[in-house]
This record gives sequence, C-alpha cells and structure tokens, in this order.
Amino acid sequence: MNKKIHILVVDDDSSLRTLFEAILGNYGYTSESTDNGREALSKLARETYDAVLLDYSLPDITGLAVLQHIQQVYPSVPVVILTGHTDEQVAERAIAAGARACLYKPFDCVEIEKVLKDLLGTPSLQTVIPERCCILS
Repeated sequence: MNKKIHILVVDDDSSLRTLFEAILGNYGYTSESTDNGREALSKLARETYDAVLLDYSLPDITGLAVLQHIQQVYPSVPVVILTGHTDEQVAERAIAAGARACLYKPFDCVEIEKVLKDLLGTPSLQTVIPERCCILS
C-alpha cells in the first residue's frame, strides 16, 4: 500500500487555503493548513510532511524566516514559496534561502500540479512550465 503524499499549506488567505486543500485532494495528496508561521513551525515539529506550500508574506513571522527554519531542521522537505509580489527579487531571495520553487499569485492548477510532481518525483504532466512559475533544478 502506497503512502499518500502529505503537504502543509501555510497562507493567511483562508479562501486560498481552502482552494489548495481541494486541489491537493483531487491530486490524491493529503494536506493540512495554517494561516501563520508560528503554527506552521509547530505542525512541522509534530508531523511529517512531504512538501510545504508557504506564503512569502505572513502576519506573524515572514515566510522567509519559516523557510530558513525548515532548511535548518528539515532540509529534505521541499518548500514552494507562494507570493503575490511580482518583484523578481522576492523569488531570488526565496530560492537563495532554499526554496525549491516560487509560484506567483495568481497561478492555476496546472502550475501547482507541475511543480509538485517535479519536486516530489511523482509522474509528471506533459505540459510546459508557465512563464510566471520559476523552478530551481
């Protein structure tokens, strides 16, 4: 029996968290979500995740601080940064800090699925990565 891939979604937008849970469920993944960085760190300490979808801008601590903690304590867990900032420096900072990919909001389901399949080694779609999505090889 195959273990389902388990993903943590960290975003302060409740609509987006709900959407992610639905999308991830449709792809056969399980997920949990939280709206802040401190709770994300607490969840990471209690549970094992295969990947983290992490908002760059959180209300309590920055997504970058959460990413740096994940890199130090859970270096094998890939992190995808989610951001509404169109400034390329945000993606550059996130990738430099250890993020494996950066998705710019708004994004679509194909982008999410492609990034997760590439990062988690699950069978990939036959699609081209959209230009508003950057992936670290």
